[in-house]
Amino acid sequence: MTGLTYNDIFDAVCAALHKTFPNAHIYGETVKQGIVPGDFNVLPITASHDKELGARSRRSLTFDVIYYPNGQNSAEERAECLKIALILPEVLNTVPTRAGCNVGCTSFESTITDDVLHCIVKYPHFVYTPNDMDKMETLAIKN
Repeated sequence: MTGLTYNDIFDAVCAALHKTFPNAHIYGETVKQGIVPGDFNVLPITASHDKELGARSRRSLTFDVIYYPNGQNSAEERAECLKIALILPEVLNTVPTRAGCNVGCTSFESTITDDVLHCIVKYPHFVYTPNDMDKMETLAIKN
């Protein structure tokens, strides 16, 4: 997974949502107006990078996937949020990137705040950083 970037995972999450909900708009930024019920907003909230032994590093990217329901009242909106909360773990469980890497979700938590669904989704993964140091070709000991 040398070339896997945070943006690759972000794009894969948005593509998975678009594939399952083709009529919904998928936003990748804070939208102050123009959100239509049935739309999603995908916001990266935490990115981490921890060095491991050798050339490996552990990265993790956490998103808040927000769904805006299309109900006429609070009870209908909450019911729709619960319905979507059951679908999203399957949709976002493993997302394929354009480069062909499959990135798996290890944590999925849903909350409903102000009749809007928030799904916190976490994608930890490893990356390999090649060592570009010059390699010693031969070693000779002279007396």
